[in-house]
Amino acid sequence: MELAPHRPNVELRSDPERGTLVVLAFPYDPDVVAAVRAIPQRRFDWDTREWWAPADEWAGVHVADVLARFPELTATPEVEAWLRELRHRWAGRVTTRRWDGRGWFVLRTRAGEVPELLREGAADPGDGTLLTPLTKAAAEALMDNRGARLDDAAARCAAELGLDRTPPPARLIVARTVEGEHLELEVLWDPDVAGAFDRLPGAEGGGRLPVDPWVVEPLEAFLAEFGVAVDPLAVPTLDDLRDEFDEAQDQVRRSRAQAADPIPEVAAVLQGELQPFQWAGVRYLLEARNAFLADEQGLGKTVQALATLEADGAYPAVVVCPASLKLVWEREAARWMPHRTVAVVQGRGAVPRAADITVLNYELVEQHRGTLARREPQAIVIDESHLVKNPRAKRTQAVRRLAAAVPYGGLRLALTGTPVLNHADELVSQLRVIGRLDDFGSGARFAKRFGGALSEERLHWHLCRSCFVRRRKDEVLTQLPPKRRVVVPVALANTREYRLAEQDVIAWLRTLPLDLSELDARIAATLRAKRLAQLTALQRLAAKGKLAAALGWIEDFLASGEPLVVFARHREVQAAVLQHFPGAAHLLGSDPLPAREATVRAFQEPDGPQLLVAATRVAGQGLTLTRASNVCFLELEWTPALHDQAEDRCHRIGQRDAVTAWYLLAAESVDERMARLLEAKRDVIGVVTDGRRVGGTPLVEELARELRDAGERKHLRATG
Repeated sequence: MELAPHRPNVELRSDPERGTLVVLAFPYDPDVVAAVRAIPQRRFDWDTREWWAPADEWAGVHVADVLARFPELTATPEVEAWLRELRHRWAGRVTTRRWDGRGWFVLRTRAGEVPELLREGAADPGDGTLLTPLTKAAAEALMDNRGARLDDAAARCAAELGLDRTPPPARLIVARTVEGEHLELEVLWDPDVAGAFDRLPGAEGGGRLPVDPWVVEPLEAFLAEFGVAVDPLAVPTLDDLRDEFDEAQDQVRRSRAQAADPIPEVAAVLQGELQPFQWAGVRYLLEARNAFLADEQGLGKTVQALATLEADGAYPAVVVCPASLKLVWEREAARWMPHRTVAVVQGRGAVPRAADITVLNYELVEQHRGTLARREPQAIVIDESHLVKNPRAKRTQAVRRLAAAVPYGGLRLALTGTPVLNHADELVSQLRVIGRLDDFGSGARFAKRFGGALSEERLHWHLCRSCFVRRRKDEVLTQLPPKRRVVVPVALANTREYRLAEQDVIAWLRTLPLDLSELDARIAATLRAKRLAQLTALQRLAAKGKLAAALGWIEDFLASGEPLVVFARHREVQAAVLQHFPGAAHLLGSDPLPAREATVRAFQEPDGPQLLVAATRVAGQGLTLTRASNVCFLELEWTPALHDQAEDRCHRIGQRDAVTAWYLLAAESVDERMARLLEAKRDVIGVVTDGRRVGGTPLVEELARELRDAGERKHLRATG
């Protein structure tokens, strides 16, 4: 019996299909295996238990490294000769960079000496690399060198030079994927351009930008500033975007128009005079047909809607509004258009009488939808349309079905000064109701399209180009006095009771997962309800503790003789204020609609009640309380829109004095955290409605997260 002859661990073999291969065989050693795995294009043959790779320059560099690190491995003379020959060839990686104001090939040597041709005109930046000028000769030398590994940027530059073209710093292309078209940036020799591209408004990261006309202006500036070329195949797409942008900009300007001439035949029958910005709103709605009238609170959305109905002759018309606003619509219609008949639906059973304008509240739409649809309405006005933001709510579904009865070309108007209360997705259901969702794709597509960076600004622009008219008071009512908010910190009278409750709530919150969306849907819904109940209970304790100080503040204020509107959220707080001030007027949920209307009229009289106590969700919309220029909040709601609406009962057309909103907050309590989060949330709403910056998490979730992670904070200093 003879021993098998010793075989070297590394040898060269010739393969009819793969060419010359370098083959490695050795007893298993994890360190050797790890080193061999670094060989480019290496493979393992399970039958022969051998590693192999194409015998090129880059494999040679790694094989030489393996043999040097593990001297116990042996190689055939052919391998040693091959490796000696490779030492005289250059192998390295090639990329590009900007240096000294222009582009260069960057050579990072792995083996051998850089060829003389690549050294011509080269520069040494002092970081172990060699910079070679971007010339056709250098490009050809690199492409012919089998040891040169060019990355994508270097390969693009070499291709441009091979066509006798000067490589630009980067190139804009159109990429088509299963997700659709995107604008992408191909970097050639200036990597810094990629960072600037990713900072463009709407950029999706990774050198991608949506094919959207909204990006045209910043993109044009970017192309000019950095000298970026546009790929010939991308030119038609960019030209189409420019044309679409120019057309859309005209629509955006009209959506913000602050003046327009009256429509003579309409002005002749209206029993009053519209302001120029209101005529601009009417003209926009007549052209857009299905649109949001989203003017800021107090700019007369009701009369603009009525004038639009009259200008279009869109009768019979249906107005859907909160119950508290039905009499407002009846009063305004009678005032401005006494020649038109108005029917206000009061109950579920009676059949609404036929009229030019039928007014009903959201709760009655399902019961009367069939009757109203059979009358073939030519228009529907959805007042405070943010109330149909939930697509699963029964009232939303009923309103959507009623709106579907309006024929194509009829008017579908959504009136709201706060179309977004928390996040942009709340627009989906409203867009569907007025028949505009197709302009933005499906609901899922809407969420995906407007889910990236600066998406709210982009959404605002797209709304304005299609179906959104929005003016702010500081733009069109420059004569309207300003509005300011003042925080009045007050001390808690029940500090011990409140602290114990707060500690219990924080301890309970810390037992919950940080993100409830990770849980089963039913469990998450139950925990959210419990979380809301716990936080509400904490709010009630804070309200109870600050009530005595708040009543004292109201007493002191009333001594000035000025009228005051006080908003409170919970019934026990409202009752406590009325008990302390029995002569005060009130607008509460328990008050019937006619009584509320009478209260508003009485308060607006010069000798009316000095104090009006109101429930925020009852009197916070649709009413005019301009006799008062001071409004006070005893409790905070979950969205800033409710406060803004309530403030604007006083800060609207007809107000002659500067309006002050006083917020009585319990120092060192949940009030402080809510106030800070509400102010941040105002930015969220401002982007979609006015094109300003936005956030997006529900305030209940943010407050729970803050309490859960409660730490030391700088607190308000309580006053007496």
